[in-house]
Amino acid sequence: MKRIFLLIVFLLVEGFSFAQTKLSRHTYEGLVNKFPISLSLTFDANLVYGTLMYKRVGQPIKVIGSLENDSFSLHEFGEKTEITGMYYGTKKGDEISGSWSSPNGKEMKFGIKKTASSEIEKPELKSATGSYAYSFGKDGGNGNMYVQQVANDKIILEIQAVKGPPSYNQAIIEKTTLKLVRNEAIYENNEFGKCLLKITFFEGGANIIYLNDAYDCGFGNTASVVGNYFKFDSKAPKFEKNN
Repeated sequence: MKRIFLLIVFLLVEGFSFAQTKLSRHTYEGLVNKFPISLSLTFDANLVYGTLMYKRVGQPIKVIGSLENDSFSLHEFGEKTEITGMYYGTKKGDEISGSWSSPNGKEMKFGIKKTASSEIEKPELKSATGSYAYSFGKDGGNGNMYVQQVANDKIILEIQAVKGPPSYNQAIIEKTTLKLVRNEAIYENNEFGKCLLKITFFEGGANIIYLNDAYDCGFGNTASVVGNYFKFDSKAPKFEKNN
């Protein structure tokens, strides 16, 4: 009986581990205003990433975003780290609709529908080492994250983010060492209250979100390191503080 019980536990654990290595990849077709678009998106828990194409242009664009319950958001990246457009909408079944906006305030409606779906093996993160950033242009906010993976389960990290005008408040995480589990790291700081952040890495970028409503990180008023980061350099970075 004991052997049977242990076998059942083993199979359950193995099944869970196997499930965790599978991701969903969906293809969507639709319109932004009257402009036809297609997207290939990979869903990894709350993280969404992939490529978007405006069919009249025919050039794939890197996109990074999130899906929280039915709330969908996606940032499109132009020249490397500059965010050129933002999608915010609601997912209902196979359809997502909402508004697209540019950093300068232009807005258009969008609607997309899933046309194909597949299950893929979760890509192995080769290395988190590199420099990551996002920018909303010279008149908007920006963020920079520097990461060096020093072991399979350990990274050194530093982040600086600046809110846009008029305040230009800063959010800074000084050089710190974090545990890396698969492709995720958790940052916790209780100096100013409860601060809890999840950093999810994938090949080509990273996403940072708050966990458990733990927002008290000691950043400048309304400033935050939360966001979507484009990986623009895979070399080991130079940290501002080497201590």
